[in-house]
Amino acid sequence: MQFRSALAFIALMVSLPLTLDAQNLPNDYIVIENVNLAKGGLMRILSANGMTAFRLTKDLNTPSNGKTTTTLADGFQKKLFSLVSSNDDCKSKTTFTQLEGPVSKDGLPKRAYSYDPRGFRSNVWRFNVYNDVAGARQYYKFIKNRTNKGGIIYRVARGQGDVMVGRLRGQSRQDSWLNVPGGISTFTLSCTEGAPLPELVTMLAYAHIRHDQC
Repeated sequence: MQFRSALAFIALMVSLPLTLDAQNLPNDYIVIENVNLAKGGLMRILSANGMTAFRLTKDLNTPSNGKTTTTLADGFQKKLFSLVSSNDDCKSKTTFTQLEGPVSKDGLPKRAYSYDPRGFRSNVWRFNVYNDVAGARQYYKFIKNRTNKGGIIYRVARGQGDVMVGRLRGQSRQDSWLNVPGGISTFTLSCTEGAPLPELVTMLAYAHIRHDQC
């Protein structure tokens, strides 16, 4: 009897982190897996009810040579921001920077992303945004899984522990609005309440695009 109780306790402890993750990341945003923006185009990011929450477009500047512009709009096609890169390729560290709009109070661009390919180690994305309400810049990192394009997004701050705010993962979803027998493959962002949604959705798109591109 004691042995069975011990096994039950171990099973509970193993499942607890997964349960907590599900409770702490209640909001899902979805990309259908067959969307490929490696050569530019439009990506729709859907909310869990199937409505278009965001639209992201990627333009290859001509001549390209790694020069791209990524634009995020809301579900009603209202532009939110654009990010420009001059080194958007697979072999080198890549940066995406918001060049338009007023400079933030700290003198830096409003938003910036960087991708660091690290060979056999887990690749890392870092991004930041100036929060006008808080009057401070907020920093995040996405640590990509080694075996797939998913991973965990953390908020980071000097002298503090990393805080998980989102998770990217592949899914087979069977939501009723999909109307596809057997479900469909998606790449999904699950995030916390109060997380910077436009920035996390952009991270979802970049992780998806980079996987297809490289």
